[in-house]
Amino acid sequence: MSGEPAPDDFRLLFESAPGLYLVLTPDLTIVAVSDAYLAATMTERDAIIGRHLFDVFPDNPDDTEATGVHNLRASLERVRRHLTADAMAVQKYDIRRPASEGGGFEERFWSPVNSPVFRRSGELAYIIHRVEDVTEYVRLRERATDVGEVDALRARAERMESDIFIRSRQLADVNRRLAAANAELEAFSYSVSHDLRAPLRSIDGFSQALIEDAADMLPENARRHLDRIRAATRRMAHLIDDILTLSRVARAHMKREAVDVTDLAGRIIGDLRRDDPARLVTVTIPPGMTVVADARLLRIALENLLDNAWKFTSRCERAHIEIGPMTSADGQRGFYVRDDGAGFDPAYSEKLFGPFQRLHGEAEYPGTGIGLATVQRIVHRHGGRIWAEGAPGVGACFSFTLA
Repeated sequence: MSGEPAPDDFRLLFESAPGLYLVLTPDLTIVAVSDAYLAATMTERDAIIGRHLFDVFPDNPDDTEATGVHNLRASLERVRRHLTADAMAVQKYDIRRPASEGGGFEERFWSPVNSPVFRRSGELAYIIHRVEDVTEYVRLRERATDVGEVDALRARAERMESDIFIRSRQLADVNRRLAAANAELEAFSYSVSHDLRAPLRSIDGFSQALIEDAADMLPENARRHLDRIRAATRRMAHLIDDILTLSRVARAHMKREAVDVTDLAGRIIGDLRRDDPARLVTVTIPPGMTVVADARLLRIALENLLDNAWKFTSRCERAHIEIGPMTSADGQRGFYVRDDGAGFDPAYSEKLFGPFQRLHGEAEYPGTGIGLATVQRIVHRHGGRIWAEGAPGVGACFSFTLA
Protein backbone atom coordinates (compact mmCIF):
# COMPACT_ATOMS: atom_id res chain seq x y z
CA MET A 1 0.00 0.00 0.00
CA SER A 2 1.45 3.37 -1.00
CA GLY A 3 2.20 5.90 1.70
CA GLU A 4 1.66 8.86 -0.64
CA PRO A 5 -1.38 11.04 0.09
CA ALA A 6 -4.21 10.98 -2.43
CA PRO A 7 -5.32 14.26 -4.09
CA ASP A 8 -8.24 14.55 -1.65
CA ASP A 9 -5.78 14.14 1.22
CA PHE A 10 -3.70 17.07 -0.06
CA ARG A 11 -6.82 19.27 -0.06
CA LEU A 12 -7.66 18.08 3.45
CA LEU A 13 -4.13 18.85 4.64
CA PHE A 14 -4.25 22.34 3.11
CA GLU A 15 -7.68 23.18 4.47
CA SER A 16 -6.73 21.94 7.95
CA ALA A 17 -3.44 23.89 8.10
CA PRO A 18 -3.29 26.20 11.12
CA GLY A 19 -2.36 29.26 9.04
CA LEU A 20 -4.72 31.72 7.36
CA TYR A 21 -4.41 30.98 3.62
CA LEU A 22 -6.37 31.96 0.54
CA VAL A 23 -5.45 30.66 -2.96
CA LEU A 24 -6.23 32.92 -5.93
CA THR A 25 -5.98 32.51 -9.69
CA PRO A 26 -4.03 35.30 -11.47
CA ASP A 27 -7.34 37.08 -12.17
CA LEU A 28 -8.03 37.02 -8.38
CA THR A 29 -10.71 34.33 -8.33
CA ILE A 30 -10.76 32.39 -5.05
CA VAL A 31 -10.10 28.67 -5.61
CA ALA A 32 -9.07 27.38 -2.16
CA VAL A 33 -9.14 28.54 1.44
CA SER A 34 -7.99 27.17 4.78
CA ASP A 35 -10.44 26.52 7.62
CA ALA A 36 -8.54 28.99 9.80
CA TYR A 37 -9.02 31.75 7.20
CA LEU A 38 -12.75 31.04 7.04
CA ALA A 39 -13.01 31.28 10.82
CA ALA A 40 -11.00 34.51 10.98
CA THR A 41 -13.05 36.18 8.23
CA MET A 42 -16.46 34.78 9.27
CA THR A 43 -17.11 33.29 5.84
CA GLU A 44 -18.23 29.91 4.45
CA ARG A 45 -16.23 27.96 1.87
CA ASP A 46 -19.16 27.37 -0.49
CA ALA A 47 -20.05 31.08 -0.39
CA ILE A 48 -16.63 32.35 -1.54
CA ILE A 49 -15.07 29.65 -3.79
CA GLY A 50 -15.26 30.70 -7.44
CA ARG A 51 -15.90 34.36 -6.66
CA HIS A 52 -13.65 37.37 -7.24
CA LEU A 53 -11.61 38.36 -4.18
CA PHE A 54 -12.95 41.92 -3.93
CA ASP A 55 -16.55 40.83 -4.43
CA VAL A 56 -16.18 38.73 -1.28
CA PHE A 57 -14.03 41.17 0.70
CA PRO A 58 -14.96 44.77 -0.15
CA ASP A 59 -13.98 47.83 1.86
CA ASN A 60 -16.19 48.87 4.75
CA PRO A 61 -18.57 51.36 3.08
CA ASP A 62 -18.98 53.22 6.40
CA ASP A 63 -15.23 53.88 6.65
CA THR A 64 -14.51 56.80 4.31
CA GLU A 65 -10.76 56.35 4.84
CA ALA A 66 -10.68 52.62 4.10
CA THR A 67 -7.68 51.63 1.95
CA GLY A 68 -7.74 47.83 2.31
CA VAL A 69 -8.91 47.02 -1.23
CA HIS A 70 -6.60 49.61 -2.82
CA ASN A 71 -3.52 48.41 -0.92
CA LEU A 72 -4.22 44.71 -1.42
CA ARG A 73 -4.91 45.21 -5.12
CA ALA A 74 -1.59 47.07 -5.47
CA SER A 75 0.29 44.24 -3.70
CA LEU A 76 -1.29 41.55 -5.84
CA GLU A 77 -0.46 43.55 -8.96
CA ARG A 78 3.19 43.71 -7.86
CA VAL A 79 3.15 39.91 -7.58
CA ARG A 80 1.67 39.57 -11.08
CA ARG A 81 4.03 42.14 -12.58
CA HIS A 82 7.31 41.12 -10.93
CA LEU A 83 6.47 37.44 -10.23
CA THR A 84 7.91 37.76 -6.72
CA ALA A 85 6.42 37.58 -3.23
CA ASP A 86 5.16 40.83 -1.73
CA ALA A 87 4.94 41.49 2.02
CA MET A 88 2.53 44.24 3.05
CA ALA A 89 2.56 46.53 6.05
CA VAL A 90 -0.12 45.94 8.70
CA GLN A 91 -3.48 46.75 7.11
CA LYS A 92 -6.81 47.85 8.53
CA TYR A 93 -9.26 45.74 6.53
CA ASP A 94 -12.65 45.35 8.18
CA ILE A 95 -14.57 42.08 7.86
CA ARG A 96 -18.25 41.84 7.02
CA ARG A 97 -20.21 40.04 9.74
CA PRO A 98 -22.78 37.48 8.57
CA ALA A 99 -26.43 38.31 9.08
CA SER A 100 -26.60 35.71 11.87
CA GLU A 101 -24.03 37.78 13.78
CA GLY A 102 -25.87 41.05 13.31
CA GLY A 103 -24.42 42.13 9.94
CA GLY A 104 -22.29 45.23 9.45
CA PHE A 105 -18.49 45.27 9.55
CA GLU A 106 -16.03 44.37 12.31
CA GLU A 107 -12.72 46.23 12.65
CA ARG A 108 -9.74 44.00 11.92
CA PHE A 109 -5.98 44.46 11.36
CA TRP A 110 -3.90 42.04 9.28
CA SER A 111 -0.28 41.34 8.36
CA PRO A 112 -0.43 39.94 4.79
CA VAL A 113 2.08 38.27 2.44
CA ASN A 114 1.20 37.45 -1.19
CA SER A 115 3.31 34.78 -2.90
CA PRO A 116 3.32 33.48 -6.51
CA VAL A 117 3.02 29.81 -7.44
CA PHE A 118 4.35 28.78 -10.86
CA ARG A 119 3.56 26.03 -13.32
CA ARG A 120 6.41 23.91 -14.67
CA SER A 121 6.34 26.10 -17.79
CA GLY A 122 7.17 29.14 -15.64
CA GLU A 123 3.69 30.67 -16.00
CA LEU A 124 2.04 32.18 -12.93
CA ALA A 125 -0.55 29.59 -11.81
CA TYR A 126 -1.80 30.89 -8.45
CA ILE A 127 -1.20 33.51 -5.78
CA ILE A 128 -1.21 32.44 -2.15
CA HIS A 129 -2.57 35.19 0.11
CA ARG A 130 -1.39 34.48 3.67
CA VAL A 131 -2.33 36.69 6.60
CA GLU A 132 -1.92 36.93 10.34
CA ASP A 133 -4.67 38.53 12.38
CA VAL A 134 -2.86 41.18 14.46
CA THR A 135 -6.01 42.93 15.68
CA GLU A 136 -5.35 41.99 19.30
CA TYR A 137 -1.81 43.33 19.11
CA VAL A 138 -2.92 46.67 17.60
CA ARG A 139 -5.65 47.10 20.22
CA LEU A 140 -3.25 46.20 23.03
CA ARG A 141 -0.83 48.83 21.76
CA GLU A 142 -3.58 51.44 21.61
CA ARG A 143 -4.76 50.83 25.19
CA ALA A 144 -1.43 50.04 26.89
CA THR A 145 -1.12 52.27 29.98
CA ASP A 146 0.70 50.63 32.87
CA VAL A 147 4.20 49.21 32.97
CA GLY A 148 3.03 45.58 32.85
CA GLU A 149 1.01 46.10 29.69
CA VAL A 150 3.85 48.02 28.06
CA ASP A 151 6.33 45.22 28.89
CA ALA A 152 3.94 42.59 27.52
CA LEU A 153 3.46 44.64 24.40
CA ARG A 154 7.21 45.09 23.95
CA ALA A 155 7.83 41.34 24.33
CA ARG A 156 5.17 40.55 21.77
CA ALA A 157 6.50 43.19 19.38
CA GLU A 158 10.01 41.68 19.65
CA ARG A 159 8.64 38.23 18.77
CA MET A 160 6.78 39.69 15.78
CA GLU A 161 9.87 41.61 14.64
CA SER A 162 11.93 38.41 14.84
CA ASP A 163 9.33 36.56 12.77
CA ILE A 164 9.20 39.39 10.22
CA PHE A 165 13.02 39.40 9.99
CA ILE A 166 13.07 35.66 9.26
CA ARG A 167 10.33 36.06 6.65
CA SER A 168 12.16 38.96 5.05
CA ARG A 169 15.31 36.86 4.72
CA GLN A 170 13.27 34.06 3.13
CA LEU A 171 11.62 36.48 0.70
CA ALA A 172 14.99 38.01 -0.21
CA ASP A 173 16.32 34.54 -1.01
CA VAL A 174 13.29 33.77 -3.16
CA ASN A 175 13.71 37.09 -4.99
CA ARG A 176 17.38 36.34 -5.72
CA ARG A 177 16.51 32.93 -7.14
CA LEU A 178 13.72 34.39 -9.25
CA ALA A 179 16.04 37.10 -10.58
CA ALA A 180 18.53 34.40 -11.61
CA ALA A 181 15.73 32.40 -13.26
CA ASN A 182 14.57 35.50 -15.16
CA ALA A 183 18.13 36.12 -16.39
CA GLU A 184 18.31 32.53 -17.63
CA LEU A 185 14.94 32.94 -19.35
CA GLU A 186 16.14 36.08 -21.11
CA ALA A 187 19.27 34.27 -22.31
CA PHE A 188 17.12 31.39 -23.54
CA SER A 189 14.83 33.83 -25.39
CA TYR A 190 17.83 35.29 -27.18
CA SER A 191 19.02 31.80 -28.07
CA VAL A 192 15.57 30.94 -29.45
CA SER A 193 15.51 34.17 -31.45
CA HIS A 194 18.97 33.77 -32.94
CA ASP A 195 19.88 30.08 -33.00
CA LEU A 196 16.56 28.64 -34.17
CA ARG A 197 15.68 31.24 -36.78
CA ALA A 198 18.84 30.63 -38.87
CA PRO A 199 18.22 26.90 -39.53
CA LEU A 200 14.54 27.57 -40.20
CA ARG A 201 15.46 30.16 -42.83
CA SER A 202 17.86 27.64 -44.37
CA ILE A 203 15.25 24.90 -44.52
CA ASP A 204 12.69 27.23 -46.07
CA GLY A 205 15.20 28.78 -48.50
CA PHE A 206 16.67 25.52 -49.76
CA SER A 207 13.20 23.99 -50.09
CA GLN A 208 12.11 26.93 -52.22
CA ALA A 209 15.30 26.73 -54.30
CA LEU A 210 14.74 23.02 -54.91
CA ILE A 211 11.17 23.69 -56.06
CA GLU A 212 12.31 26.47 -58.41
CA ASP A 213 15.44 24.79 -59.80
CA ALA A 214 14.21 21.22 -60.17
CA ALA A 215 10.47 21.67 -60.63
CA ASP A 216 10.44 19.74 -63.92
CA MET A 217 12.32 16.80 -62.45
CA LEU A 218 10.31 16.47 -59.24
CA PRO A 219 7.26 14.22 -59.12
CA GLU A 220 4.02 15.76 -57.82
CA ASN A 221 4.32 14.01 -54.44
CA ALA A 222 7.83 15.43 -53.90
CA ARG A 223 6.63 18.95 -54.65
CA ARG A 224 3.76 18.52 -52.16
CA HIS A 225 6.22 17.30 -49.52
CA LEU A 226 8.42 20.37 -50.08
CA ASP A 227 5.39 22.66 -49.82
CA ARG A 228 4.54 21.04 -46.50
CA ILE A 229 8.11 21.49 -45.27
CA ARG A 230 7.95 25.20 -46.14
CA ALA A 231 4.56 25.59 -44.44
CA ALA A 232 5.87 23.86 -41.31
CA THR A 233 8.95 26.10 -41.13
CA ARG A 234 6.74 29.19 -41.47
CA ARG A 235 4.49 27.93 -38.66
CA MET A 236 7.57 27.31 -36.49
CA ALA A 237 8.89 30.82 -37.20
CA HIS A 238 5.50 32.28 -36.30
CA LEU A 239 5.46 30.25 -33.08
CA ILE A 240 8.93 31.52 -32.14
CA ASP A 241 7.78 35.10 -32.73
CA ASP A 242 4.73 34.60 -30.51
CA ILE A 243 6.73 32.97 -27.70
CA LEU A 244 9.20 35.86 -27.76
CA THR A 245 6.36 38.38 -27.67
CA LEU A 246 4.86 36.57 -24.66
CA SER A 247 8.25 36.67 -22.92
CA ARG A 248 8.91 40.33 -23.73
CA VAL A 249 5.59 41.74 -22.55
CA ALA A 250 6.37 40.51 -19.04
CA ARG A 251 9.64 42.47 -18.94
CA ALA A 252 8.88 45.49 -21.10
CA HIS A 253 9.06 48.90 -19.44
CA MET A 254 5.56 50.34 -19.12
CA LYS A 255 4.76 53.92 -20.02
CA ARG A 256 1.20 54.85 -19.15
CA GLU A 257 -0.44 57.53 -21.26
CA ALA A 258 -3.85 58.46 -22.64
CA VAL A 259 -4.77 56.05 -25.44
CA ASP A 260 -7.56 56.60 -27.98
CA VAL A 261 -9.01 53.08 -28.02
CA THR A 262 -11.55 53.98 -30.71
CA ASP A 263 -8.81 55.07 -33.10
CA LEU A 264 -6.57 52.13 -32.19
CA ALA A 265 -9.32 49.55 -32.78
CA GLY A 266 -10.26 51.23 -36.07
CA ARG A 267 -6.71 51.03 -37.37
CA ILE A 268 -6.41 47.35 -36.42
CA ILE A 269 -9.69 46.52 -38.18
CA GLY A 270 -8.48 48.51 -41.20
CA ASP A 271 -5.38 46.30 -41.39
CA LEU A 272 -7.53 43.15 -41.17
CA ARG A 273 -9.81 44.37 -43.96
CA ARG A 274 -6.83 45.14 -46.22
CA ASP A 275 -5.43 41.64 -45.67
CA ASP A 276 -8.81 39.99 -46.32
CA PRO A 277 -10.92 42.35 -48.48
CA ALA A 278 -13.44 39.71 -49.55
CA ARG A 279 -14.83 39.23 -46.03
CA LEU A 280 -18.29 40.63 -45.21
CA VAL A 281 -17.83 41.76 -41.60
CA THR A 282 -19.78 44.47 -39.79
CA VAL A 283 -17.65 46.04 -37.08
CA THR A 284 -19.10 48.24 -34.32
CA ILE A 285 -16.65 50.64 -32.65
CA PRO A 286 -18.26 53.37 -30.52
CA PRO A 287 -16.67 56.84 -30.52
CA GLY A 288 -14.82 58.42 -27.62
CA MET A 289 -13.28 55.32 -26.01
CA THR A 290 -10.12 56.28 -24.11
CA VAL A 291 -8.01 54.77 -21.36
CA VAL A 292 -4.72 55.43 -19.57
CA ALA A 293 -2.45 52.51 -20.43
CA ASP A 294 0.78 51.51 -22.13
CA ALA A 295 -0.09 52.21 -25.78
CA ARG A 296 2.28 49.61 -27.26
CA LEU A 297 1.15 46.77 -24.99
CA LEU A 298 -2.51 47.69 -25.38
CA ARG A 299 -2.14 47.56 -29.16
CA ILE A 300 -0.68 44.04 -28.92
CA ALA A 301 -3.61 42.97 -26.72
CA LEU A 302 -6.26 44.45 -29.02
CA GLU A 303 -4.54 43.07 -32.11
CA ASN A 304 -4.74 39.56 -30.65
CA LEU A 305 -8.37 39.90 -29.54
CA LEU A 306 -9.61 41.46 -32.78
CA ASP A 307 -7.56 39.07 -34.91
CA ASN A 308 -9.15 36.18 -33.00
CA ALA A 309 -12.62 37.60 -33.59
CA TRP A 310 -11.83 38.03 -37.29
CA LYS A 311 -10.42 34.50 -37.53
CA PHE A 312 -13.22 32.71 -35.66
CA THR A 313 -15.92 34.41 -37.75
CA SER A 314 -14.24 33.37 -41.02
CA ARG A 315 -16.86 30.69 -41.67
CA CYS A 316 -19.77 33.10 -41.22
CA GLU A 317 -21.30 34.38 -44.45
CA ARG A 318 -21.90 37.73 -42.75
CA ALA A 319 -20.09 38.28 -39.45
CA HIS A 320 -20.38 40.91 -36.74
CA ILE A 321 -17.58 42.06 -34.41
CA GLU A 322 -18.07 44.60 -31.66
CA ILE A 323 -15.71 46.35 -29.25
CA GLY A 324 -17.04 48.55 -26.47
CA PRO A 325 -16.50 49.90 -22.94
CA MET A 326 -17.64 48.08 -19.81
CA THR A 327 -17.42 48.28 -16.01
CA SER A 328 -16.78 45.15 -13.94
CA ALA A 329 -18.69 44.13 -10.82
CA ASP A 330 -15.94 45.57 -8.61
CA GLY A 331 -16.05 48.96 -10.37
CA GLN A 332 -13.02 48.63 -12.66
CA ARG A 333 -13.28 50.13 -16.15
CA GLY A 334 -12.45 48.06 -19.17
CA PHE A 335 -13.49 46.90 -22.61
CA TYR A 336 -15.01 43.89 -24.35
CA VAL A 337 -14.55 42.31 -27.78
CA ARG A 338 -17.53 40.28 -28.96
CA ASP A 339 -18.12 38.22 -32.10
CA ASP A 340 -20.77 35.86 -33.49
CA GLY A 341 -18.34 33.22 -34.73
CA ALA A 342 -17.40 29.67 -33.76
CA GLY A 343 -17.54 30.27 -29.99
CA PHE A 344 -16.32 27.69 -27.46
CA ASP A 345 -17.50 25.35 -24.72
CA PRO A 346 -17.75 27.53 -21.57
CA ALA A 347 -16.56 24.59 -19.46
CA TYR A 348 -13.08 25.22 -20.89
CA SER A 349 -13.02 29.02 -20.59
CA GLU A 350 -10.11 29.01 -18.11
CA LYS A 351 -7.95 26.97 -20.51
CA LEU A 352 -8.17 29.64 -23.18
CA PHE A 353 -5.50 31.78 -21.52
CA GLY A 354 -2.84 29.10 -21.11
CA PRO A 355 0.04 28.96 -23.63
CA PHE A 356 -0.54 26.40 -26.41
CA GLN A 357 -4.11 25.76 -25.24
CA ARG A 358 -6.39 25.37 -28.26
CA LEU A 359 -10.09 24.46 -28.32
CA HIS A 360 -10.18 24.23 -32.13
CA GLY A 361 -7.92 22.24 -34.43
CA GLU A 362 -5.31 24.08 -36.49
CA ALA A 363 -6.90 22.73 -39.67
CA GLU A 364 -10.09 24.61 -38.72
CA TYR A 365 -8.54 27.83 -37.45
CA PRO A 366 -4.76 28.25 -37.74
CA GLY A 367 -2.73 29.77 -34.93
CA THR A 368 -0.08 29.06 -32.31
CA GLY A 369 -2.19 29.14 -29.13
CA ILE A 370 -0.09 31.97 -27.66
CA GLY A 371 -2.22 35.04 -28.40
CA LEU A 372 -4.65 34.91 -25.47
CA ALA A 373 -1.83 34.08 -23.02
CA THR A 374 -0.10 37.25 -24.24
CA VAL A 375 -3.31 39.28 -23.78
CA GLN A 376 -3.73 37.97 -20.24
CA ARG A 377 -0.15 38.85 -19.33
CA ILE A 378 -0.61 42.40 -20.68
CA VAL A 379 -3.88 42.82 -18.75
CA HIS A 380 -2.24 41.56 -15.55
CA ARG A 381 0.63 44.01 -15.99
CA HIS A 382 -1.97 46.79 -16.02
CA GLY A 383 -3.47 45.49 -12.77
CA GLY A 384 -6.61 44.18 -14.46
CA ARG A 385 -8.21 40.85 -15.19
CA ILE A 386 -9.64 39.14 -18.27
CA TRP A 387 -12.39 36.57 -18.68
CA ALA A 388 -14.27 34.92 -21.53
CA GLU A 389 -17.87 33.97 -22.19
CA GLY A 390 -19.20 32.02 -25.14
CA ALA A 391 -21.01 29.01 -26.53
CA PRO A 392 -20.35 26.74 -29.52
CA GLY A 393 -21.75 28.21 -32.72
CA VAL A 394 -22.95 31.37 -30.93
CA GLY A 395 -19.77 33.38 -30.58
CA ALA A 396 -17.44 34.65 -27.88
CA CYS A 397 -16.99 37.72 -25.74
CA PHE A 398 -13.67 38.61 -24.10
CA SER A 399 -13.85 41.26 -21.37
CA PHE A 400 -10.88 42.83 -19.61
CA THR A 401 -10.24 45.58 -17.10
CA LEU A 402 -7.28 47.93 -16.73
CA ALA A 403 -6.55 49.35 -13.27
